[in-house]
Amino acid sequence: MSTEEHVAAEVVRRLQSRREILLGELQQQWLPVAVDGCDERHSREVHDWIVKLPGVVFVDVVSVHFEDGEQTSSPHALTDCKAA
Repeated sequence: MSTEEHVAAEVVRRLQSRREILLGELQQQWLPVAVDGCDERHSREVHDWIVKLPGVVFVDVVSVHFEDGEQTSSPHALTDCKAA
């Protein structure tokens, strides 16, 4: 993420606007982000959206997990991709 404070603050604001995104604690210019997408397509769309945000310098995917047919108890989970 950009080291410019106002740019970084805008990135955080935009990430917070998406209900399927959970933010971790900012560590210098690194911000952990978890995406609770409803399927692979949706997760890819969110990833691509993040990559294109002005101020995002690098996105590193560290884990991908898909559960077939199971409901999640996450309050941020999307139960319907059309709602995204």
